Order: sequence, then C-alpha cells, then structure tokens
Amino acid sequence: MKPGWMAAICIWAWLSTPAWAMFEVEGFLWFMTPEGEASVGIDGLRGTKADLENDFGYEDPENVPGLRFIVGKTHQFGFSGFRVETSAENTIDRTIYFLDKEFRIKERVFTAFDITVLQAFYRLDVGPEIFHGGLLAGGEYISAEAAASSARLGQAKADLETGMFLLGAFAEANPVPFLRMRAALMGGAFDVGDVEARYLDFEFSALAKIPPGFHLGAGYRYIGIDAEDSQFPLEIDLAFKGPFIFAGFEW
Repeated sequence: MKPGWMAAICIWAWLSTPAWAMFEVEGFLWFMTPEGEASVGIDGLRGTKADLENDFGYEDPENVPGLRFIVGKTHQFGFSGFRVETSAENTIDRTIYFLDKEFRIKERVFTAFDITVLQAFYRLDVGPEIFHGGLLAGGEYISAEAAASSARLGQAKADLETGMFLLGAFAEANPVPFLRMRAALMGGAFDVGDVEARYLDFEFSALAKIPPGFHLGAGYRYIGIDAEDSQFPLEIDLAFKGPFIFAGFEW
C-alpha cells in the first residue's frame, strides 16, 4: 500500500471516531504499605541509610485517598493525584545520622514522610470494546518531605521536588457487559543538575458496572521511587504497594 493511501486511512479512522465521547471520574482509597531505604545528609556528608521497617518501625498500611479523571474516547486526556502522609515511632538499635542530628542507639525516634504525586497524561485508546488499550505519555510532579525527631534533639527536615516525563501502556478487557478488567504500567526518569530520579507505577484492577454509569472495583498498585539529590545529599529507594478500592462514574 502506498504511503499516501496509508495516511488517508489513518486520517479517516481518526475523524470517524468520536474523540470526546466520554468523561470518567473516579475516587480511590489505597491501603498502602511503605518499604525501602532512605538517607539524608548535610554539607556533602552522607547520612545513614536507614530501613523504613527495621529502623523506623513502618509496618502498618496507610489509608491513602486519591482522584483520577479522564476525558475522551480514542484520544484521552487525564489527571490523577494522591498524597501520602505517613509516620512512625521506634526505638532504634543503632546510631543514625539524619541531616545534622545524631540519633543514638536505644533512642526513641519519630519519623514522618509527606509525598505528593500529581500526573497529567494523554492516552491513545484503540481496539474493540471487548479488548482495547494503547500507549500513554505525560508528565509527573513529585514533592517529598522527610522529618526525624527525638525528645533530646528536636526535629530536622529535608525536602525534594522534581518532575519527569512518563511513558507507558494500558489495556482494558470487557469479557461480559457488566465486568471490566484493566491494567496499566508507566515510568519515567529525571536527571538534571543535582537531582536524579526514577519512577515506576504498575496497577491492575477489576470493576463492576452499575447502570446508568456507576462502577465499583478493587485492585492492586505498586509504585517505586528511586531519587537522589547530591546537594544535601539525599537518597531514597522506596516502594509503596498494596490493594485499593474505588468508585466512579462515566458518561
């Protein structure tokens, strides 16, 4: 087939498909468990790489609410966001350096993490109703703040802000009219100046449709964040994972 005919067919397919035939809004509650390691130094001196569970006592899931909406049918634009606020208190069994603080062995240490993730993306959704999907591209903003304190030393805080470009893919299947299965994978990297960051986000879920346009569902989500800021220096290698439930409406 000549390139001119191929271009004409692609343009015809794009124009013949209703590109703005859907609006979907969805709220979710993620029962997230944090894990991984983090270190925060100062004046070029690296801090202690501490484990969230073993050193700081992060064991219990956190309830993380979030929101997502998508506009479009074949050509879709979307936004999603959530905020993780988690804290723990533990008696440490080794000396840990955090910024200018030296938390000593057997000291009771309180730590907290506050992470905001905002995503805006474009998706190309092609294929029949029974199975469809495609590629996605977008941008992400991450703001992270970490704090540690004790009764003896007081509190110290460090923060990191970065943005990155995301690429990924998604798929949805409708084996029966009232049931939908879906999965998505996306990731990105950022390397500018003193900041390097890597991000991976994977989720799968199933939902039941309830006329006229409601849906309820559940799934599982995994997010990995690997970031380093050599100015502090600050280094995090964290994972957030766990099941979630959601409810939404589309028309």
